[in-house]
Order: sequence, then structure tokens, then C-alpha cells
Amino acid sequence: MSATSPRPRLAVIGISGYGKIHLQLARECRDHGEADLIAAVVINPEEEVANVAELRSKGCAIYADYAEMLRRHAGELDLCLIPTGIHWHVRMTIAALQAGANVLVEKPLAGSTDGVAAVQAAERAAGRFVAVGFQDCYDPGTQSLMAALQAGRIGAIRSVRFLGVWPRPRAYFRRNNWAGRLQVDGVAVHDSPLNNAFGHFVMLSLLLGGVAADELRLRPDEAELFRAHAIESFDTGVVTFATARGVRFWLGASHVSAKAIEPEIWVDGTAGRAGWRYEDEAWLVDGAGRREAWPVLDQHATRRLMMAAALRRLREPDAPICTTEQAGRHTALIERIHRAAPVVPFPPEQVEWVGDEERTSVPTFPGLTEAMQRAFAAQGSLRAAGFTLATGVNRA
Repeated sequence: MSATSPRPRLAVIGISGYGKIHLQLARECRDHGEADLIAAVVINPEEEVANVAELRSKGCAIYADYAEMLRRHAGELDLCLIPTGIHWHVRMTIAALQAGANVLVEKPLAGSTDGVAAVQAAERAAGRFVAVGFQDCYDPGTQSLMAALQAGRIGAIRSVRFLGVWPRPRAYFRRNNWAGRLQVDGVAVHDSPLNNAFGHFVMLSLLLGGVAADELRLRPDEAELFRAHAIESFDTGVVTFATARGVRFWLGASHVSAKAIEPEIWVDGTAGRAGWRYEDEAWLVDGAGRREAWPVLDQHATRRLMMAAALRRLREPDAPICTTEQAGRHTALIERIHRAAPVVPFPPEQVEWVGDEERTSVPTFPGLTEAMQRAFAAQGSLRAAGFTLATGVNRA
């Protein structure tokens, strides 16, 4: 922030799709007098006529190209919001840093560990910060649970498990040029439930488990990756691994179901158990059976807290954010998962598409959801839970 501009100066790259969320965050800050929104990149102005008109009426300059915007406003931006496709995150973040801006980039930080390293090098060279959009980290209930775990309220952590199932129709993977892809134009994407829709909860699992950057170990037989949709990546995955300290992780997520299972994380320790439920509560039961719980906010509220934290970081260098080092652990895990096992198609003759219209129909597979719930309870594989592609039924 300069002497002539007491409020932080913001820019946003993209205002459609998920960009609408970042645009709303920036607008709220502007309307509350917390920041000035001075520039925006809009590549589809014919589809965003009303938003473009409103932004211009408030003094926001509109650009068709992010490089041109950053060139025109080099040295003038305090925070650049980047809610774009995964394959754009690294190049846009580095360009914004080189233009003198701090960055709030949507998760995941990158599609590869090489991309993470490139961002971190640019971050150090620019002397700026990059906050990554894992908004659940900013929830007060989540932070209370993390503090309790770090204080040893359930003893030493032994295992962390996460399960989430959200139905996704064909249209979900047709909404852009990177959905379900492994790479776009030679840039790693690795889009999947664990890297995208449920990436928040994978990151949260790593944080709750206290995973350090160099602690991840993954053997090839510890990933079961499947797809029902016509995509390159997987839409169903069960992954187990252990850290160097012996903490066991179980991660399960799928878009192949007509029934949703809201994200939930369990943490088992030597003297108790803790948990986290999406937009519900974080809780802990200690060795004496005493239970404590904290409310978990909805996603709009946590995003507002994330935005507030990024603005606070402009004034207070030690203000907590989700850093590139933390987000890099998530990317490293995703990269290892794709190296650990191939993606196996579900037999198409056994996939049932539920819905009246082809575009909005959702795939289901016999016995899959029930097997994932059993595997979550046992912290084991789908096969051990009685699920095979040959039958797709419960053998348990």
C-alpha cells in the first residue's frame, strides 16, 4: 500500500465460473471500504456485460489479457486474485509476483511439484507472499481443533482418515478444457476429486495429521483409482499411506454415486479421537471420555475469513495464511498418487447413469458407495471391503 492509497489495491484475473466467488469477495471488500478493486481481466465480456459495466462504474479498469493488466499496473497492485484453471496457476502467480503484487491463488497451488518450486522461487525473489485458497484452514472451529491436537489432547496421532462422495454429472467434466485432465498444453493439471472438489479436505487432513513436507511415503499398492466418466484422470479414489513418523492416512473420494456423503475427517490418537464434519462441527473426545465441539462455518464464511487473512498479511507480515510450503505438501501427495497406480475404467456395461438428460445424468456403480463406507471404517482397501470390478457387488 502506498502513501497515496491507504486502502489495498486489488486485481482479479477472471470473473466467470469460480471467478465469480473471488469477484464477490473483492466487491465486498470494496463496498466495505477495506480495499480498492482497480483492475480485472475479463476474457468473455459479451457474457459478463452487467459485471463489466458495474466494475467500470466503480473505477475498475477491464483487460482482455492478464499479462497486459500486470504490465499496465506493475508496482501498483497490493493483492492479485487468481481463481483460474489449475494449469494457469503457476504462470499467472509468477507473473503477478514479478509485477510486484502479493497473490491469493485458488487451490491447488500447482499441478506438479516443479510448479510449486517455481512459485516459491519467484515468491522469494519478489519478497512478496502467496496465499493458497484452502479456505477451511481459516475456520475458527478448525483452528481450535488443530490447537487441541497440537496440545496433545488425544495423545500422539496414529491415524487420519477422510471420506467424501459428491455426485457429479457429465456436464461437470465438460465445463472447461481442463476438467478431468492430467495435463493441458504440456502443463500438469492432475484434476481429480482429491485435487479439486475434495482437495480442501485432503489438505485439511494433512494439516490435522501434522504432516511435514518430507514425510510422505506412498507405495504402488496403496492407491485404487477408477473412472466412470469419459476423462483422463480418476473420479473415484481410495489411497492409504504412512508418514515417516508412522501416522497412517486413508483418503477416499468419489463422484460416482447418486447419493452424497458429506466430507468427514476422523483423527485417532493414543488417548482419544477427534473429527471434522463439513459445514457442521469439529469435535474431540479425550481419553477420559470428555467431549468438546466447535462449530464449522459454511464455505462463504470461510472464504471471507480467507480474504480477510490475506488483507491482514499485507499489514502484518506474520499474519497466518495457507502458505506455498503447506500447499506444496498437497501437490506432492497428488503427484505421488498418480505415480502409484494406473487409473482403471469401471466396466461401462455395469455403470448406470441416473437422470433424465444425458448431460445432467450421474454415474453409479453397484456396491461402490457402501464399499467405500466399509473401507473408511476399517481404514483398508476397497478390495478388502469386498469390492471388485468383476462383480461390483458386496462380497463382505
